[in-house]
Amino acid sequence: MLFAVVRRGKNSGIHLYPHRYKEDDRYHVSLVRKGPHIPLADDRDIPDYLANGYLLAMSNPEAKYRPTLIRPSSIRGWE
Repeated sequence: MLFAVVRRGKNSGIHLYPHRYKEDDRYHVSLVRKGPHIPLADDRDIPDYLANGYLLAMSNPEAKYRPTLIRPSSIRGWE
């Protein structure tokens, strides 16, 4: 299972998980924050993109933590 942990701020310690967007029911990866986002239907494709340096949108709805792009070095469980 892929996850990241918030390291700074008032929400430190919260676990983040890959975010599935409601608009298209897909995960999103991107090389840059403002760049084009690539939608992925299958979560099994995510590690291939992380290995190539893509950022992954991650969130935690239970903790009310909105989606944010996380770099591969901060994501655990994919290598």
